[in-house]
Amino acid sequence: MTITGMDTVAVVVSDRKRAIAWYRDVLGLRVAYIGPSEANKDHAVQGSPSDAGHWVEMGVPRPMTRIHLCELEDQHTEPGPSGITFLSDDIMGDYLRMKAKGVRFLNAPQKMEWGEWLCQFTDPDGNEFDLKQ
Repeated sequence: MTITGMDTVAVVVSDRKRAIAWYRDVLGLRVAYIGPSEANKDHAVQGSPSDAGHWVEMGVPRPMTRIHLCELEDQHTEPGPSGITFLSDDIMGDYLRMKAKGVRFLNAPQKMEWGEWLCQFTDPDGNEFDLKQ
């Protein structure tokens, strides 16, 4: 038996509706799946951005890894580095586009000594992400 990859990576958010809008409208990730707001045994039933259940996935079609926006009920979220890196084929263009949408960047894109471009940004909950080209 071998591990073949990763399915989802959880990001803790304080408000899943707000997070869906931000990850969709600012980062440009598509809504891949939204579970119903009430428990339903029929897996074909889905929620919507305005009526989202606990399980929300943003990203590309499988088998690629998706983001699971995880709102913890009655718990304080601790913002900070997530260890998640988003890839870009135009880091300066994405940096300028996201900055125009109000994204807080911790630094502008910089060319690293190993040749890749890298910068860091935060989501509305203070989770920190890398953007790399």
